[in-house]
Amino acid sequence: MSKRDKIKSIGQIRRAQRAAVKHLNDNGIYLSNPDASPTYDKHEPIDSDSKAIALGMEPVSPKRLFDLPPGDAGAGQTVYRRVQLFYPLNNFDNFIPGLGGRFAEYPYSRAIAIATNRSKNQNPQNFYVSMYGIGATRNGIPVGGIQQPLSSTEILNLQFEQIFIREGGGAIIPITDRYLPAVNVCQARVMVHDESGQRFYDFDVVGNRSATFYAWGVTVFALIKDGGFEVDEQNLQVNEIRATGYQNDIVGARVLPVSTNVTESMQMRTISVVIDPSVSIGRGRCIPIPPGSKRVQIFSNNPDPGGNGFFAQFVFGRVDPGGNRADLGDVEFIAGLSRTGIVSIPNVPQIAIIPEDGDAPITGFSVVFEVEPS
Repeated sequence: MSKRDKIKSIGQIRRAQRAAVKHLNDNGIYLSNPDASPTYDKHEPIDSDSKAIALGMEPVSPKRLFDLPPGDAGAGQTVYRRVQLFYPLNNFDNFIPGLGGRFAEYPYSRAIAIATNRSKNQNPQNFYVSMYGIGATRNGIPVGGIQQPLSSTEILNLQFEQIFIREGGGAIIPITDRYLPAVNVCQARVMVHDESGQRFYDFDVVGNRSATFYAWGVTVFALIKDGGFEVDEQNLQVNEIRATGYQNDIVGARVLPVSTNVTESMQMRTISVVIDPSVSIGRGRCIPIPPGSKRVQIFSNNPDPGGNGFFAQFVFGRVDPGGNRADLGDVEFIAGLSRTGIVSIPNVPQIAIIPEDGDAPITGFSVVFEVEPS
């Protein structure tokens, strides 16, 4: 090293002197905190990242997902709550001759709040909302004309359903063991607060359903039919609604803040049944719908089941002993083919495959459900 390099210039000396006394020239009116520095210095130019964080326009957590530790989804505090719901499926007191008190004309209009979750800061984020539960459907018109809710233990004891035949007089003839989870049929409403204000999303549950929302906060409601209520087993409410069918649901809602989008493949669930029209004419088989089902397709092992007198409907199988409910929708067999199209499932618990002709051959059916993972 040369002698010239060891000697500091006048400019270097003055810069060193100014740096030594810089802290004495701080004209702020606050006391410095030795343990925590401010987000930015008020007396120096502010960079764009510091401005964005200070105004709540950027996440405090890592911007890039690969900056998170392995296995960390960036999740926040989970909010969860379980409720018991009781509601009539139609209104016997407002029975209209010729319409039969249709389920479809008695909408899900009463909202019961279950859970709320908010962002821990001013930044919007993804909320993964899940609803799931079980349900027990019962025939109405008991002694006195009013049905009362079941206890939680009784509902849990009825959480599995079987394939059965239902006769016109209301008799239930089971043909399998109880092995399919009995789905709840309440609907869900999610209230979303985001940059656009307040918005609502409604969707069917059918056992379980999940969705992701980008917001500052979300609130999950259960939608039930008019006259229903949340059951408090410590302080039972008197049911004053008369109907031909009632639903008891135990429903849970979970709101989980996450930093990643959830992408999962659909699953398939197949249920098979054999129908002998000589002993089942006009009655058919009621097949429970598995939880989380979104779409269904029915295959036959004989050609053209529609031409041989078979038809399929969505039904509330154990309700309205007078017959199946055609007002909930049909599953049409394609003419000349041994299958139906792929049909979206409405908010119902069962599908009925019914023969109209006693001379039709014994036919096996495979009911294929597209199931959303929970």
